[in-house]
Amino acid sequence: MKHILFEILLLAGISCSLLPQLPKGKNIQITMELAPSITSQEQWVYIHHYIDNEHLIADSAFIQKGQKKVVLYAYTDEEENFSILFSKKGPIDMYLTLSPNSYVETNISENDGMRAIKKVKGSISTNEYIENSINSSRLNAKKRDLYAQLSMPGLSDTDNKRITTQINKVDAQLDSIKMNVIQYSYSPRNVEQTLRYFEKKVSRDSLITLCNIATKKFPDDTGIKRILRPVRIPPETEESKRVDAHIQSIINARIKEDIKLKQSSKQVEATKDITEINLLSNNGEKVSICQLTGKYILIDFWASWCIPCLEGMPYIRQAQKGFGEKLTVCLISIDKKHEDWKKAITNNNLNEFINLIATDSEGNMDTKVEGLNIRAIPYNYLLDENHKVIATNLHQKELLEKLDELIKKKE
Repeated sequence: MKHILFEILLLAGISCSLLPQLPKGKNIQITMELAPSITSQEQWVYIHHYIDNEHLIADSAFIQKGQKKVVLYAYTDEEENFSILFSKKGPIDMYLTLSPNSYVETNISENDGMRAIKKVKGSISTNEYIENSINSSRLNAKKRDLYAQLSMPGLSDTDNKRITTQINKVDAQLDSIKMNVIQYSYSPRNVEQTLRYFEKKVSRDSLITLCNIATKKFPDDTGIKRILRPVRIPPETEESKRVDAHIQSIINARIKEDIKLKQSSKQVEATKDITEINLLSNNGEKVSICQLTGKYILIDFWASWCIPCLEGMPYIRQAQKGFGEKLTVCLISIDKKHEDWKKAITNNNLNEFINLIATDSEGNMDTKVEGLNIRAIPYNYLLDENHKVIATNLHQKELLEKLDELIKKKE
């Protein structure tokens, strides 16, 4: 018996030794492998979060030029949402849901973008949130597509009812994802966020029923308890305001620098005629705007990272479907990375359109596109069959109405 007890204690000691030793007062470790592009200059990295009204920096670390790895630590009594912020290069917001005794590993590169939405090793709750977000985004994209169809001029009552029924089905699928979180998730934070979603949608009695399901799984969780029994939260302290101002100043500086880099390209001569533009297509061929034919030609500038651009695509697709051969659609991406552009074409089913890229393989913008002096995307030009610009910056329902008006005039 003593021999068996000794072996159990020995195994316990070995298993404990496999876990990294955390600094005193910390019960979370985040290890990040850094790509060379992230460490091309010195910078700071922070992990911060909120507890009620208090904005807290859990830890920070200085990253030297060429450093390959950085480790951050934090402490929490119960599962909390955290954010990672890099001061120079890397994400300004990388979302993590972490519980006590979490050991998280991930890698950071420029491909993560400013706002990193990615799965990590060692956090089931984070990965569950990301997976549900991806699935919900797909359904919301489908919903936007259906709403675009509803916006088509001259839609019959039968089609209106059919599309409305489809929208209701998508809504039911979205609610089903949320219900699965409440019933099956092991993450109190994911459950709490889902309850907050239903708080605005269902009756008080239904909310109580949902909260009862959650409290059976997480009887001691503070956030879930407060949904039905709100407590008075003390006002934000001066220290929290200082932390908030510091974090926000870093984020603002990063955004400002990003805008500056995009606008710092060399001065170019104004492009007086959009037909001067000649760009590479996703098929590897050079295409000139002057080659495009059709009664009407829509030239739409977008990027894979531009949410408003993607939200407008269902309306462009509906315009193409509704007006057929009378409309030619040409999408011009300003993505710096061609792989991101091509991936977005596939993921968003944009192969039915003419797809051109406004940057070269190094990410430099075409001078003719620069000469258009476009300040924000999405932005578009509507041309007639003679390549004369007849309208600009038409979006969503406005685009459909304008095309309907023009085509009716021609008939």
